[in-house]
Amino acid sequence: MKSALNFPRATRFARSNLAVAMLALVTVACGDGSNHVSSLRDFRDVIKMELLERAGYPISNYQIGPEWGRFEITDEVMAKETPEFNKLVNATASVGGATGFYLGVHNGIHVMATNNHVIKDESGCYMATVGFQYRSGQIFEGFCHHVIGTWKDVDFTLFEVRFTPQNAAKMSGRESLMRFDAPIQKGRDLMMAGFGIAGANTRRLYRGTHDSDCKVYSKDNEFRYMPDPDQVNPGEGKVWLFALGCDISHGDSGSAIAARDNGDLIGIISTGRIPKNPKVRESAYLDQIYADGSEDVWGELGYAVPAAKIAEYMRRQVSDPVIESLLRAGNGL
Repeated sequence: MKSALNFPRATRFARSNLAVAMLALVTVACGDGSNHVSSLRDFRDVIKMELLERAGYPISNYQIGPEWGRFEITDEVMAKETPEFNKLVNATASVGGATGFYLGVHNGIHVMATNNHVIKDESGCYMATVGFQYRSGQIFEGFCHHVIGTWKDVDFTLFEVRFTPQNAAKMSGRESLMRFDAPIQKGRDLMMAGFGIAGANTRRLYRGTHDSDCKVYSKDNEFRYMPDPDQVNPGEGKVWLFALGCDISHGDSGSAIAARDNGDLIGIISTGRIPKNPKVRESAYLDQIYADGSEDVWGELGYAVPAAKIAEYMRRQVSDPVIESLLRAGNGL
């Protein structure tokens, strides 16, 4: 196994401050609104999100169903949750201002996943700090070292993360593999964890969800190559997606979406209709579009990229030993 990189303190300090400075420049550069980014990207980079910020990122812009299903993840909450949810949470980390998840050690390196619109290339990687929750309120960090592969059509990026030796030791048992062969069936109950900002106001929270509406709304294994439905700041181009009813918000980009019964990672959160039409908070409306297979399923909800589609694109680079290892581990070959 390749040893973890031991970053000198001075190097870590310089890198962190450079990242902050570069991020500030990006924010200023976006001031004219001409730099479009995909819908759930780091909210600090999205000038149009100022409209939501003035209102404190109200959950009404994001909520699906009659209840807001997000809850803060604490040690007390984790003690009462299922082993499957605990495993999902332990694999989940902040990536810059968005979210990602840890896939374990493959070909001797620590591998993580997030959206293409979060890390598009090596320059985005260099700016990204990765933070895992160790205990309630305690975070340990690593750094994106390089991009292994990225695919815009499935809004997916694989990257190597490096840690100090002390933090690398904390990664044991945190890995959670994508199941590239897992069916995505209508009505399958889902769960997720991420760093969405809705309702957070003064600070971002590490939160999860698995309420009654958090399930697959599209038909069995039905995927669409569709444009971003975000009304605030739509991304460019189309992405392969399936529809779900989980409460997600800006900052949840890159969160793994998992089956609630066995913890299989079946996809990655990409986007959603934002702001939400008020009718999606009504149970009767959700029941109707679910039962009828209405086209509203493809315009009013949240959307994730299916693992099966991600595997199709990864197989085009199967000569890479890290990608091959991930595909074999997740039954994608």
